[in-house]
Amino acid sequence: MVRYISFNCNAHIGMIKIKQKIEAVFFTNKGGVRTNNEDGLIIPGTLIADLSMPIPESYRGEVTNAIFCVVDGIGGEQKGEVATQIVLKYFQDHFSEVNDEESFSHVAYGAKDQLEAYVEKNPDALNLGCTLAGIIVKNDQAFIFNIGDCRVYRINGRFFERITKDHSVVQHLLEEGVITEDEMRLHPRKNIVTSSISGDGIKDSIKIWFKYFSIRDQDQFFLCSDGIWECFSQDELEMINEKFPGYAFCEKILVAALARQSLDNVTAILMSTSATSA
Repeated sequence: MVRYISFNCNAHIGMIKIKQKIEAVFFTNKGGVRTNNEDGLIIPGTLIADLSMPIPESYRGEVTNAIFCVVDGIGGEQKGEVATQIVLKYFQDHFSEVNDEESFSHVAYGAKDQLEAYVEKNPDALNLGCTLAGIIVKNDQAFIFNIGDCRVYRINGRFFERITKDHSVVQHLLEEGVITEDEMRLHPRKNIVTSSISGDGIKDSIKIWFKYFSIRDQDQFFLCSDGIWECFSQDELEMINEKFPGYAFCEKILVAALARQSLDNVTAILMSTSATSA
């Protein structure tokens, strides 16, 4: 079990610092059938990996520079939970270096180097890796990213707008018009990803989705691993959020995922933002 603190979420950025008031609810859990949890997450000041949370927890703070990230370890016998811990720690230590897609790519490949070094010392862990999605808040900007099939949604009223683009076989089938968004959840090839941060010895193997948005007052975002969107349709997420907002939403999602015997680990962060000062 790993859970530790690192406070670096208010680093100075340029001459003007715009604080964002952040409220977030989060959880990571092994799900309905798995024996361990290869997922993990970062919120400001906290990294959680190799831990199955029985209930969601809450975060409140004012930040000018912070990261929120969910990670899904892959590899199973190749120590997916170890990859999650290594990559989360690297991002926690280096996210403040991100100012654009190029600098984000540099951090992602730095994390890959850490996995390659681990494999060199532990050859049985070849191909350990993870997928991830998250938001880096810098003043009034949100840098949103994903590698693999973890997702970020922006909540507009009652609607969940998927912002990120999966790197997966089923995403390609969706774009080709072969399947629908909802059919992605049940497709037999839904777990085949086409990008990850992995200790696979392959150079230039990471595909990145990256975009920045101006943060609006009272913005809401939902970050989740594939265990969530495979377990719940988008319509279900919207209906639950409409009836049970805030903490209750994450609580209901976690309880329902376990009741449904979710086949994968489940991890989510629900966050809202508002500017407080300049």
